[in-house]
Amino acid sequence: MIDLFRRPAALALAVFCLLPLASPAQTAWPAKPVRIVVPLGAGGAPDVLSRQLAQILSEKNGQSFVVDNRPGANTIIGTDVCAKAPPDGSTLCLVTGSSLSINPFVYRKLPYDVTRDFEAVAPLAVPDMVLLAAPSLPVATFQELVAYARANPAKVAYASFGNGSDTHLTMEWIKRHTGTSLLHVPFNGFGPIMQAFNTGDVQLAYVSVGNPGIVQQVKSGKMRALAVLAPTRSAQLPDVPTFAEVGLGQLKGFTWFGYVAPAGVPRDVVRKLNTQIAAALQTPAMREQLATMAMRTHEQSAEEFRAFLQRDLDVWKTMTRESGVTLD
Repeated sequence: MIDLFRRPAALALAVFCLLPLASPAQTAWPAKPVRIVVPLGAGGAPDVLSRQLAQILSEKNGQSFVVDNRPGANTIIGTDVCAKAPPDGSTLCLVTGSSLSINPFVYRKLPYDVTRDFEAVAPLAVPDMVLLAAPSLPVATFQELVAYARANPAKVAYASFGNGSDTHLTMEWIKRHTGTSLLHVPFNGFGPIMQAFNTGDVQLAYVSVGNPGIVQQVKSGKMRALAVLAPTRSAQLPDVPTFAEVGLGQLKGFTWFGYVAPAGVPRDVVRKLNTQIAAALQTPAMREQLATMAMRTHEQSAEEFRAFLQRDLDVWKTMTRESGVTLD
């Protein structure tokens, strides 16, 4: 069962090995515009939420917060921009599980060091994920999918958000734990995945419940939802079982979004950002947006978020090994 950004009883023994926070800033923050680096394209859920957050932070601080999209290379491009930015409080960075927890284990070389180059700031959200089957596939449940895939090895294709992505590793992990043979087809974004899914080029897709049109198409029968990865059933798809309910409760890796800053950012800046982000997520507008996108939030201090990052790194180290995925 997933525990999202669970709050540990003691943090002293589970701390993400980042550089110590610097001494308090000598000048008021923010003294100049702050950019929010998003290592993904515009229009997706993390981008939409970051833009909404930027507006709230701008109003709160009387200084501009501006989203800077730097997509590409499984979030490596944007994450590296963050790692190399000045630690003066003028850069806040969205990161994903791929950025910090997965990439170190699927790429032999990264331009940044996840244990040294970032300060943990605050979590953003965890999306409910759903495994979808095309109507052309003669299955109505996850168990039927497993039986069909075993009887028809390498004849069922699934889409992912790219080689080495969390969706890729999760599906490969499922393959190994169910003894099935599925074909992997990587795509660059949700739009191309849905196009291939709707034309029948792929028969399975593992995506966020909150992506545009998913709930409506499931309810209309244009796609079948087999299972959701969430701690409880998704409010948008209450009739769909969780992965734990279909027998995959040992699946621990999950998609998440959060914020970090370049290593060395002053302690008071990190604390202000953490407090303000937590407050922003509780505003009516953000709560409505999060509910629409089927995303769950969990408030944490910067220290607690840092401890979560260490635990998640350990989880995906195991997931990567068990999935068998490695990239150059």
